[in-house]
Amino acid sequence: MRASPRRTLAPVLAAFAAACGAVSFAQEAPVPPPPPPAELATPSSADQAIHPDAVSSFQVRAYTLGAKRLWNGLLQVLEQSGYPPEEIEEKGRRVKTSFVDFNSRDYSEAVADPPPRLGPGYHILQMNVVKQGKVSLEGIVTKGEDGGSVLSLRARILVDGLDQVKRIRVLADRRSSGVIESDFMRRLEDQLALERR
Repeated sequence: MRASPRRTLAPVLAAFAAACGAVSFAQEAPVPPPPPPAELATPSSADQAIHPDAVSSFQVRAYTLGAKRLWNGLLQVLEQSGYPPEEIEEKGRRVKTSFVDFNSRDYSEAVADPPPRLGPGYHILQMNVVKQGKVSLEGIVTKGEDGGSVLSLRARILVDGLDQVKRIRVLADRRSSGVIESDFMRRLEDQLALERR
């Protein structure tokens, strides 16, 4: 006895309808947004080592003010000047600020030295003239002579670059010319009425 064509196709049609329902449901499900590009994320202080030619030098100045008072004043002026402290080591009187945007038009001189040379160990292409980027300040206060104190300050500058191996845009370190540090030290000296040794 032959099975009816209706009975034979019924299970197939049911399976087909279920599959179509699953597909339409999957299409209606929300699609999560893509993650932000990791190559443009701001590096932290724990990131990989900076190229030696991109490490800024400390600007060092000695003052008659005591180390404790200079330290407290430094933290206060950093915050007021738009450099929020991010890492504070009270015992060693060392502070690193968050990265903030800067524009070279705010300074009378070039804020950065020439970029590191391209070679087998370095393949990030940068513009010669820095117009804008991000900067973080690092300050260390130590005891000086006769009850005075010493401030060591340096900037870490990040600028746009092109990784020629990976073919992606990155934020690359650039050596500071000392202009940003000198500008901040002037503000610090004015606000705390500091006297240099």
